[in-house]
Amino acid sequence: MITVLAPAALATFAAIFWGVWWIPVRYLETLGLQGAWAGLVMNLGAFLLAATWVLLRGIRLRIDARAVAGAAFIGLAVTFYSTALNHTDVVRAVLLFYLAPVWSKILERVFLGMPWRWTSTMALAAALAGACLVLGGRVSIDSLNLGDLLSLASGMAWSAGAALTFAGRSTNTISLTTVTAFFAVLAAVPFAWASGLPDSGRELGLAMPVGIGTGVVYVLPIMMMTLWSARRLAPTTLTFLLTVEIVSGVASSAILLDEPFGAMQLSGAVLIVIAAMSEILFQRGRPAMETPDFPNPGRE
Repeated sequence: MITVLAPAALATFAAIFWGVWWIPVRYLETLGLQGAWAGLVMNLGAFLLAATWVLLRGIRLRIDARAVAGAAFIGLAVTFYSTALNHTDVVRAVLLFYLAPVWSKILERVFLGMPWRWTSTMALAAALAGACLVLGGRVSIDSLNLGDLLSLASGMAWSAGAALTFAGRSTNTISLTTVTAFFAVLAAVPFAWASGLPDSGRELGLAMPVGIGTGVVYVLPIMMMTLWSARRLAPTTLTFLLTVEIVSGVASSAILLDEPFGAMQLSGAVLIVIAAMSEILFQRGRPAMETPDFPNPGRE
């Protein structure tokens, strides 16, 4: 029980802070780090400290091909999500990302051989209906802005990364975190380039150290907690726990931002949460937090 509760608790704690990640992203934008630059600089700070720790401690980057691929997808998801926060409402970004449980379930069925139950169908229907409501009842390419598309892509990348990370061979968390942060920085480069150079006429001298420092004290710890949990919890279970981010993200944006959030968006949020929780709440004959039984090497 402890082996399940510990990663579950850490994943939930991390989710609270992922939900308010929009605050440093938006703040750094006011200092001149527009577009993907805020995420790039914060992830660079996380990478520099993680890599320094690995070098000083003489830690081997013991990470197999599947885990590397998983880290790459998660790094891509982090970059997509942070960039989306600059191009759409926080509520839309958070909720569209959380179609991820649907993608996770599909990946678990296709690649991990896990069963597709009636709850999987219910999750798919609820998630799509919720997304429709979040988008104001209009589902078309024209109704999606760049931030919306990046949020959807982020959820897909996260689902693929979580599945690959869970299925990979045993590795240490600091190695996985270092590689994830590296890929997050690498993925942000083309987005940052496309958004143009930071506005040096603004408070850029303050933005860079603040961004690096935020990566060190904020991004790195929650990234490590998330990845440590990802090595121990099935992708659908992990994504379910991370839906706490919906609460912290939606609540904080509703309080601090003047963004539209009415009955339609609330209904969409409820349906997406139901979709994320369905595989956990409606299981019978086994504990809700049980990790599925299929071949998987030991965790560290």
